[in-house]
Amino acid sequence: MQETLSESYLKVQQSNIKSKRFEMHNYMKTALIIMMLLITTSCQSNVSVGEEIEKNLSIILNNPNASFSSNPNIYIEPNHQAYLEILREGTDGTEYLINSLKHSEENGLKEWIMAKACADILKDKNPVKEWSSGKEWLKKYEESQK
Repeated sequence: MQETLSESYLKVQQSNIKSKRFEMHNYMKTALIIMMLLITTSCQSNVSVGEEIEKNLSIILNNPNASFSSNPNIYIEPNHQAYLEILREGTDGTEYLINSLKHSEENGLKEWIMAKACADILKDKNPVKEWSSGKEWLKKYEESQK
């Protein structure tokens, strides 16, 4: 009778171990799936941030009524909603805009608007108080980050 109780106890313990292994395996699979989804989502959001910003920059830059103006604000004013959409991208938007400024070979209207958007997103944290071009803003910003 004692052997039977021992054997029964052993079987119950083995069953509990198998059950706990199964639970742990399921937990690990769930955690892995969640991590993969988070990574995929974060990569997709960066792509969509860039696409959204480029779409709105295009709207601002392609304003036929301002095409002969030397004042960059004239391009933003009639397309204020598109500019606000750029600002709504927040920190992700700033990262995208700064990276775009770094890689741009130009220093024109688009770069000026990108720098202004960075300054407006950063608000009080914007270390650059005076600048006249996008590349100048970027240079001063990078110097302040050292």
